[in-house]
Amino acid sequence: MSKKQLVILALLFTALTVALRLTDHPWNFTPLAALALFSGFVLPKKYLVLPLAAQVVSDVFIGTYTWQIMVVVYISYAVMALSALALRERYSFATVLVSSLGASILFYLASNAAVWLWSGMYPVNLTGLMASLAAGIPFFRNTMLGDLLFTGVFFGVYELARSLAFVPISAIKKTLA
Repeated sequence: MSKKQLVILALLFTALTVALRLTDHPWNFTPLAALALFSGFVLPKKYLVLPLAAQVVSDVFIGTYTWQIMVVVYISYAVMALSALALRERYSFATVLVSSLGASILFYLASNAAVWLWSGMYPVNLTGLMASLAAGIPFFRNTMLGDLLFTGVFFGVYELARSLAFVPISAIKKTLA
């Protein structure tokens, strides 16, 4: 797969991520973490911004919320992409699967801690934090299912495209000779 083909695939994944965030879907069931992991594991470093760009573009249409919580959400996706980049040399099915589960856990903990701290919905003490984490459990289920599904789709399509990538005629002739 050429670099140009890889970038086109990544841009298609980014457009799909934006489109799916803008459609009616279960809470937190989006491809953003999958895009962050894909960007980190597979793409050239300059494309690590794709998940954040997808978040910004879709947030323009969806609307914004408490800025402190938004910062935590954006940072969590950046951490996912950078973690995948750090693990790039260990790229494998198992590493991607564990990274997807880790991304779900990171998002659950970070977003619910941010809601606890800055939404005004919970007292800022241990009881409030536990209440925020408990209230986030149904969202965590959706986050984890979406992360696993979309990570499987993105990396599955990528691996399929890599295996079907153009093989030069000279290589085919050598094989047949």
